[in-house]
Amino acid sequence: MMSGLARTVLLLLTGVAGVAGFSERPLRAAQWPDEYRVGQFSIHADFPLAPHYGLLQGLPQLQTQLVEMLGIQPSHELIYVFLFNKRSTYQAYLREYFPEAPSRKALFIKARGPGMVFAWRGDDFETDLRHECTHALLNAALPVVPLWLDEGLAEYFEVPANQRRDGNPHQRSIAWSVRLGQVPRLEELEALSDLKQMGRTEYRNAWAWMHFLLHGPPQAREVLLRYLGDIQALTPPDQLSRRLRHRMPEMERAFADHFRGW
Repeated sequence: MMSGLARTVLLLLTGVAGVAGFSERPLRAAQWPDEYRVGQFSIHADFPLAPHYGLLQGLPQLQTQLVEMLGIQPSHELIYVFLFNKRSTYQAYLREYFPEAPSRKALFIKARGPGMVFAWRGDDFETDLRHECTHALLNAALPVVPLWLDEGLAEYFEVPANQRRDGNPHQRSIAWSVRLGQVPRLEELEALSDLKQMGRTEYRNAWAWMHFLLHGPPQAREVLLRYLGDIQALTPPDQLSRRLRHRMPEMERAFADHFRGW
């Protein structure tokens, strides 16, 4: 339906494409030491969750914020979240159930059935959890999400709400790049099809274009909302960059002006 975009992203989602040996066993596992249900998130942990209730109770707000900012219809699909106290336990669990999953400090996996989030309680636990739950909510609501857009939105929503418009760690770096005349090309981000191609620079650039689309000129956000609306309506979209350039022929200059004045 969506040509190369669908082929490279539909099962890829956040980069876990064709996970071999997909199993529903994690969903049928014996009761975990602690479990908690909030909104559409069914959370299972091998450590006490009470100290993290503030974080967990904020997860459903991600759904509300995505709907408000992106104009998409929400999904009520159940999302399973598996949390681990130690990195070694987290890694062992993924090796057993998802042996071909990439080695990352947190993961979102969706193959057949509900989406699943996996994370361990490290230094970036809260950021990682919001990041992966953003993936889960997006991919529950939309039939396909381009890789750069998926990661750009996850980077945007991974920080606390009061830091999203102004305060993301990427902001200083992209501002300096713009001052040096370096504007990332959106077309290059759109060409990425494998999470392995996403390094620190690509994550930063994906976040930057998403920030521009959400907080830059009104016509930029209009293009984004129509693009996402077409995806949700199963209307095959062309590349977002093509739409944006048609509406804003000098979109790189607008991008640079956006961050120079931020």
